[in-house]
Amino acid sequence: MRYETAKTIVLTVLVLTSILFTWGLWTYHPKYDVIQNGEYVQNVSVSNAQVDPSMIVRPSQILIHKNAAHYGLIEETEINKLFKNMKKWTFDDFENVSSTVSKESFLSFIHGRGKIEIIYPDEIPMNIYQTIFRIDDRGLDSIGFDTIIIPVEKHSSLTVYFVSTERRKIYKATAKDVPFEEINQLYEHTEKLPRYFAYNVSETKTLFLPEKEMTMDRLQYYTDELDTDKFKEALFSDPSFVKKDILTFGEEYTDGSRLMDVDFLQKLLLYVNPAAKYTIGPSSEESASLIQKSIDFVNEHGGWTDMYHFVQWDREERKVVFRLFVNNHPVFNNYGMSEIVQIWGAAEINKYQRPLFRLEIPDRTSVPVQLQSGRQVIQQLEKIKGFKKELLTEVTLGYELVKDQEREKVVVLEPDWFYLYNGTWKKFSDDDSDEMRGGNAVGLE
Repeated sequence: MRYETAKTIVLTVLVLTSILFTWGLWTYHPKYDVIQNGEYVQNVSVSNAQVDPSMIVRPSQILIHKNAAHYGLIEETEINKLFKNMKKWTFDDFENVSSTVSKESFLSFIHGRGKIEIIYPDEIPMNIYQTIFRIDDRGLDSIGFDTIIIPVEKHSSLTVYFVSTERRKIYKATAKDVPFEEINQLYEHTEKLPRYFAYNVSETKTLFLPEKEMTMDRLQYYTDELDTDKFKEALFSDPSFVKKDILTFGEEYTDGSRLMDVDFLQKLLLYVNPAAKYTIGPSSEESASLIQKSIDFVNEHGGWTDMYHFVQWDREERKVVFRLFVNNHPVFNNYGMSEIVQIWGAAEINKYQRPLFRLEIPDRTSVPVQLQSGRQVIQQLEKIKGFKKELLTEVTLGYELVKDQEREKVVVLEPDWFYLYNGTWKKFSDDDSDEMRGGNAVGLE
């Protein structure tokens, strides 16, 4: 009897032990050291370049409206001088005055005589302006503007207007600590600047283009290829797990969840993190921080290898685009070789595309190219069948980046006119057909 009892006890203990062991296997979660992507980004740099928002978020055009004429401030030194002046000002007492300006008088309010007009390529959130200028007012983070209006006055304080042209929103602010002599000096010498003409495209949009023909140099640059291994170290959570595959015209890196594709032909890098795809609509607060987050992301791995400017963002797609600029002119390319494009998830980057080269040494060979006047360009566009001027958002002088067919490490910057039509950048061409093809599409927009 004692033997049977002992056997029963032993069997019971074994069964209980087995149950506990099985339960432990099912519920056990090993503790791994979490390696944050940011640690690698901070420790690995593609270059030593670090920039602040004022270097990236730049106006696309600065106009001075004097009497019945319009003038363009285009020299980089003059633009920098104006902004150096404005950074000394203090902006305060913001007030929404949109209701005081009717729809009919909106354009005349913005472009009226006696005003300096600073135009940005897209609506900029107030939190970015706060990193560029001294702005004392708080609680304005969800508000964005694409235009700053400075009436040229001689008072102890200056009223400056921040405008959203698309939404017809106008906020006035008081600017203090303004050295008026510098502003007045710029205004008094306005007649020395290139003269522009106004071209109305809608009730809230006017384009300004140069009256005379323009001359720009055809440029050539030797390029320096960027190290793909450094991008691998910066972008993957744990580079030691990354597998590399050699493709016909490039390379592919993956850790099983993230992918980095390198295109040798177009010298492009594409990084994709599918797990970071954003599915819930962003709040206005999240959207407001997107441009700053995008600038910081590239800063963290020294990715501002050339002069790039912010040009566009999409709140819904959480997409931010930066474009290469040379001599204060935008650079376009059919394959995206002149753009840094980011698409964000909730907290991490979802897609990141960029050039894998930087402009290194300018070739001494530069050829002047005579370009048409703004009026001639508009006249040509209006002749195209199906052209609708309300779909014309921007017209600008710029460069097309093309690869030199004989020298692998050389790119050529061809001057031309470019225009943004129905959301797509196109290169102006004299031989456009009668259909609204609008030239060759360039860029990724």
